[in-house]
Amino acid sequence: MVQRGFPRRAVIVAATALPLGACGKQMSNLFGKNDPKLLPRGDRMVRWIYNAGEERMMAPDALTVMGISNEGRDIPVKLLGEYGPDGRYVIALVSIRKVYEFVLHRFQNDVFIFHNCDKNFTRLASVRYAKNGKPTFITDAAFADADFQRQLAFWVDRMPGR
Repeated sequence: MVQRGFPRRAVIVAATALPLGACGKQMSNLFGKNDPKLLPRGDRMVRWIYNAGEERMMAPDALTVMGISNEGRDIPVKLLGEYGPDGRYVIALVSIRKVYEFVLHRFQNDVFIFHNCDKNFTRLASVRYAKNGKPTFITDAAFADADFQRQLAFWVDRMPGR
């Protein structure tokens, strides 16, 4: 026997699928939003430096004092540098410990001021490195926090998409 016309199953599937397809956007909201979410500021900073930064090698002296070590060798980083109203600011993205960390530093009055922070911008360590001396921890927490906030604000103001 030869069948003519459409099979019944195809008609039933089409009858149920067409109205659901017409609801598209309204039905998708019932199962959760598909809207893109904004990345946290730290993740955006990582992406910006990773894409726009230059690959460089940093001397290990100050970074070793902060606990970042590459067994005595120079440390590979991606960095950005710009001149601000009171000197040159540099931010480096370090991934030597298999996690992203930032090292912010600037040169002022013949002294480098380094700050190490995590992706959430929590300051982990601060080091003062005189031009003709050795790196030492900054024991004045108020000074270290104020300088860290100044350097961080400099870079957050320049970050695209803020």
